[in-house]
Amino acid sequence: MPLTKTTRTVLYVVMLAAAAVCALSVLSIPPAVGLGYGVRLAMFHGASTWVNMATFTLAGAVGAAYLLGVKRLRAWGEAFRWVSLPLWTINTVLGIVSMKVLWGAILWDEPRLLMSFGLLGGALVVFAVQMIFDSPRHPAVLDGLLAATLWVLVLVLPNLFHPDSPVFASGDEYLRGFFGMVGSLAVIAFAVVVLLGSRRQEVGEIVIALDE
Repeated sequence: MPLTKTTRTVLYVVMLAAAAVCALSVLSIPPAVGLGYGVRLAMFHGASTWVNMATFTLAGAVGAAYLLGVKRLRAWGEAFRWVSLPLWTINTVLGIVSMKVLWGAILWDEPRLLMSFGLLGGALVVFAVQMIFDSPRHPAVLDGLLAATLWVLVLVLPNLFHPDSPVFASGDEYLRGFFGMVGSLAVIAFAVVVLLGSRRQEVGEIVIALDE
């Protein structure tokens, strides 16, 4: 069902409010010993990555549901895909910048950075397949494989990340700021998904009507 003009306006307002909450959450994080205010960049990168992992996961789940016969989810799978790739591109850049700012150098062979490049390449392949082949099944399958690969790297290969979470080992003031960022970024991401998904669904209905 297409979104009404009022609903779209509400979503835009919600995104602006969430962006303000995110900015306040970042500013609420105090300087850390050794990292200073650079900790804000690192925690924002972590929060954005959490949200991005969720969008990749949901893209894979929706793709699996589509393959199982829930055809009406096609537009939403594409919406999650269109959100995941740009966000992962931003997160990859943030990871590189964070490494340079906090560590003083870019370690190109660092496992987490290599994982970011690998997933970015995988996401680009999914888009290429979507553009080349006139079949929604192919990208749906790849969405599922990409999401599974992401979680295999996170769960089966935990040595790709710091063994101890720096966020949960921090004080409440850091946790509040971090989860404020996670929540607000999630609201923005999913509002964009709703806008894109409804638009894709509307276009699909028009194409079906024209075919008939």
